[in-house]
Parts: sequence; C-alpha cells; structure tokens
Amino acid sequence: MTFPVSHSTLDARALAIELGRRYSLSGDCVCRLVARGSNDLYRVECGTSRYALRVSRALHRTTAEIGYELDLLAFMAGRSIPVPAPLPLTNEDRFFSVSAPEGERLIVMMSWIEGRTLDRRISALEAAAAGRLLADIHLVAREFRSTTVKEIDTVVRITRQMQHLDRLLPRGTVGRECFDHGMDAVRRFFSGEAAAALPRGPTHGDFQFANVMKSPDGTLWAIDFDDCGFDVSVKDLITFEWRARLEQLGQDVIDAFRSGYESRCPLTTEETAALPMLRVARDLYLIVSYAAYIDRIGPVAGFEAQSRLVDLLVEDIADVGRA
Repeated sequence: MTFPVSHSTLDARALAIELGRRYSLSGDCVCRLVARGSNDLYRVECGTSRYALRVSRALHRTTAEIGYELDLLAFMAGRSIPVPAPLPLTNEDRFFSVSAPEGERLIVMMSWIEGRTLDRRISALEAAAAGRLLADIHLVAREFRSTTVKEIDTVVRITRQMQHLDRLLPRGTVGRECFDHGMDAVRRFFSGEAAAALPRGPTHGDFQFANVMKSPDGTLWAIDFDDCGFDVSVKDLITFEWRARLEQLGQDVIDAFRSGYESRCPLTTEETAALPMLRVARDLYLIVSYAAYIDRIGPVAGFEAQSRLVDLLVEDIADVGRA
C-alpha cells in the first residue's frame, strides 16, 4: 500500500516528454520547477521559446473553473491587456490532466513573462501603475462572456474551509472568538441589500503586488488568475491593500494604488461604504485558506506570524464598528 500523499511534485523530465506529445513545440523541451505552492509552476524551454507551466493541486479547481479562467485570459490577451496567454494543445484544448498519487492534476501552459515580480520594495509610482492596470482589467472585462460559469460566493468560500480552522485558531481563544464575530458580520452583510447593490464583474481575485510582474521595458503584467471569477469588483482593491498591510508597507503605497485605480474607475458611494466589511471578509478568507493549506504546502511567505493575521482582523472589525 502506498502511503497517502496530500501534494506531490511532478517529475520535470516526465512533464517535458508529455508536453512534447501534447503541444506543437519546436525542438526538445526542458522543464524546470521554479515555484511550489498552492499550484506548482515550471519554466519550459523549447528552442528559443519559453513558457510557464502551471500544475494545479488535486481537487483545487473544476474543469469548468479552469475553463473560465483560460477564457478570460485569452480574452484579455486578445485585447492587449498584459496578461499571460494560454497555449492551446494540438487538439485545441487549453489544458490537460495527469494522475498523481493524490488525484488528478490539471495542467495549463501559458506564455512566459520575462521580468521580476513586485515585492516589499514596491514604490508608490509602481503601486499607482498597478492600480491603473487593475482598472484596465475591469474595464475590458465588462465585455467578457464565457461559456462556463465561475460565480464567487464569498461566504461559501470561507465556510467550506472552516473545517481546518480549529488547528490554527482553537475554540475558546481570543483569536477564534474574533473570527466567529467577524464571520457573523460577513454573513449578515452579504445577505443584505448593501452587498447586492455593489457592482460586479469578472475579477482577478488575488491582485496583490506579488502577482504583478515588471518586464525589462517597465510594463506591468498581471499574473496568477487562479482565483478569478464573477464577483464584487471592488474586492480586487482589497486584495492589494490587504497584502500591503500584512507586509507593513507604507500608507503611501496603498493610497497610490487606489488613486491609480480611481483615475480610471472611480468608486461608487456604495463601494466606498462597503470597504470596511470587505476588509473583514478578506481577513477571514486568508485565515481559513492558510489553515487549509499549511499541511499541504508548508509555511507561506508573509503568513508565518499567525498573530499578525489576527491583528489585521481585530483592526478591521474595529473599523466596521466605527463606520
């Protein structure tokens, strides 16, 4: 009997052979693992061409959800929005799967983006440019239509991961009491008229600075649309702000990002009023996600200090109370 596996690493050489069978590529392929996490990322080199290969963890996404993401990326790339474009297989599918010890792993190949991801050194100018990029994504996405559906239900997304929460925030602790209080408030908010009135559309889902790349010519590219879906649009602003606060970046970076976004997509009165509650929802989602993934992929950069996650939640619940 093979011992159970929660998250395996696919052999890079075997993947290279598989890619040669499934794609129309020039020359022999070399595949190299470059990042391991919720999804694994490989760099693929075939002759002078480079590609990014993403291997999703088992049971992470349905084929319909992957289809929505790839439809959105192809749509964006076709309208000159700087995002990685999916590469079709020889049979014109956009992804394939292989059987790993823990289950089926869905695999996507996309164009390789040369450059560096933004990090804690992000400047206010870069943050403003990132805000404008997100606004462009939202504006162009208004015309997007897909044959598949990926509706994001915030409460459901949090609730389905709460089975893992006891290990991170045991019942009876201050952190867990704070989480439960925030969860009650988020449930009430998303079942009410205020949430129903918020503009919705295709969203990136995880538009933080680490998911923005800067190419050598200075162009900013949005990457990692794994969390994309049809959702409350302004939640994308909260994802950037949340990571900046977690990393304790300056308020000038957060303000510059929002100013850049609003220079092209001004927030409605309803969106501005909803920001405090959406911050709480983001806190809850990241806490349960970390609780669910920690035993699969190990510590996540920026999340090691559990108390920091709770601190942000406490701050944001207090802001809701003052609003």
